Amino acid sequence: MKTWKILGYLGLLPFIIFLYLSSETVIWGIDTKQAFIAYSAIILSFVAGTIWRRDAETYHHKRYIISNILSLIAFVALLLTYKVALIVLLLSFILLFIYENSIGKQDKTPSSYMNMRFWLTQLVVLLHITAYFLWFN
Repeated sequence: MKTWKILGYLGLLPFIIFLYLSSETVIWGIDTKQAFIAYSAIILSFVAGTIWRRDAETYHHKRYIISNILSLIAFVALLLTYKVALIVLLLSFILLFIYENSIGKQDKTPSSYMNMRFWLTQLVVLLHITAYFLWFN
């Protein structure tokens, strides 16, 4: 398995760990729900930043703007209530994947990468939905 694929799937571990630990409010002084949301915001911002690297020979102003908007949304999510932050982040991950998939077709991004991104996005969305129902029902 390629390194990028291993790292991609390993990136799910903090989501899973913090979601599992979120049944406890605070562990070692860490608010586990806040940690889940913070990690989610960081990953959203990181993945949004990856759309900059495509086709470095050509400037894609729209990509830069969308990337920055998603990073700002991730930051704002850190300031929101947990309930609203989960929804905002969940929707942002979906929109980012849809956008990345559309530019992936233009850039001829390998299908193996887009397949991985599809499954990672599905799992991250599922983890956010699970968090929502665990925390607020």
